[in-house]
Amino acid sequence: MDIVGQLKDGMSRFSTQESRVATFILENLSFTASASIDELAAKAGVSPATITRFARSVGCDDIRDLRKQLAQASERRSTWVSGHSAALPAAWRDRFDAVNLTLTHQLEHTSESALDKLKSRLQTARAVHCFALGEQDVPLATLLQHQLLPLGIALNLCQDGNLMRMIASTLSDDHLLLVLATGQADNLLQGATLQARMQGATIFALTPENHTLSNMAAEVLPLSSSPQAARYALLMLVDLLNDTLNA
Repeated sequence: MDIVGQLKDGMSRFSTQESRVATFILENLSFTASASIDELAAKAGVSPATITRFARSVGCDDIRDLRKQLAQASERRSTWVSGHSAALPAAWRDRFDAVNLTLTHQLEHTSESALDKLKSRLQTARAVHCFALGEQDVPLATLLQHQLLPLGIALNLCQDGNLMRMIASTLSDDHLLLVLATGQADNLLQGATLQARMQGATIFALTPENHTLSNMAAEVLPLSSSPQAARYALLMLVDLLNDTLNA
């Protein structure tokens, strides 16, 4: 496994600061491969000392070794687009690399049994609801709502914390609830999700792994904590779900 694969796999164990560095690197491979430690620290929003510790935590001798391995990984991945990919702007290649890594990670961490269970509940539930809050997660939930509609699934999206509590109190064991949160869930979302669980609703969490809401859910379909990465991952999940529903 190359350095990029190590960074992706390490996201679940990295500290908050390390995750910030790893996310920036994965989305900006070409820049990082040539950036100074001060430039990388400034762009990632951390201190130079954090960059040094991060490099060692992923098995590199120092920042120079990290840059070398990233440059090699970037060069290998630049050939994935086409034989003319080297002529593309570096930012475009970085975006392609980031999307490719996101989709690969999503495939590797999505449980087939969880998708099968979601398919079954979507087909039998009396109503399907989705709870999401904030400027980061509501657009993703809206995207999910629009993507499911052509599959014949009407998703009732709620983006108001107080209304969530009211809806949760009306749910029962023949309702399906999707809770979407890529960042930390506030008390309103946690309380509404817990109430829905107590009412007997089946809950699927669309969250990063080991998220607070995942402990309240019957199944977890993991998403990245990065809004950009989560958008692509969500589209991948919908495509997989579409294949499952049509199977």
